[in-house]
Amino acid sequence: MIALLFSLLTVTMGLNYFGRTNAGMALFLITLALSVYWLKFHATSTLTIQL
Repeated sequence: MIALLFSLLTVTMGLNYFGRTNAGMALFLITLALSVYWLKFHATSTLTIQL
């Protein structure tokens, strides 16, 4: 999941670099929403240690 988030942010930077700021902003907001979901999921999931 973290690799997906980093790749989406890389694409966002590429879009903004080439002047596609509207598409870059939309993709950034989608990536931001996914990041918050991912953080909330990991912050609230129970820790299981299998020995």
